[in-house]
Amino acid sequence: MILQKLLYILMLIVFIFLYILAYIYLKPFLVNRKRKYSTIILKVSYLIYLAVLFLFVFLFLIFGADSIEYKMSDTMFFGILAFLFLPNIGILLRRKIIDIKRRILYNHWFTIINILAGYYLLHKLIENNWFL
Repeated sequence: MILQKLLYILMLIVFIFLYILAYIYLKPFLVNRKRKYSTIILKVSYLIYLAVLFLFVFLFLIFGADSIEYKMSDTMFFGILAFLFLPNIGILLRRKIIDIKRRILYNHWFTIINILAGYYLLHKLIENNWFL
C-alpha cells in the first residue's frame, strides 16, 4: 500500500517534470512576427492537451487498470491511441512547414486537433467517473 502511494507520487513528479520540459521546449509566449496568433493558439492548445493527457494517464493508472467495470472498448482504445500521437506529431513537425500561409493553416488545423483530443480525453474521464 505504501509502495503503491510512493509509485503514484513518483509518477506525478515525472509528469510534472515532462510538462515543464514541454513548456521549455515550446516557449509558448515567444511571439513570431509573421504568425503571432496562430502560433500562440497552437502552443497553448497543445499545453492544455498535454495537461489533460497526463491527467488521463494518471487517473487511468490509478482507477482504470485494475477494475473490470472500466474496460475500454475498441473504439475508445483506438481513439485514445490516435489522440496520443496526432498532437505530438503535429507539434514536432510544425517547423518543417516554411510557407507562411500553409504554416498558418497548419497551426489552425492542429489547434483544432489539440482541442478535440483534449475534449475527447476529458469526456472519457468524466464518462468513466475517474474523478471520484
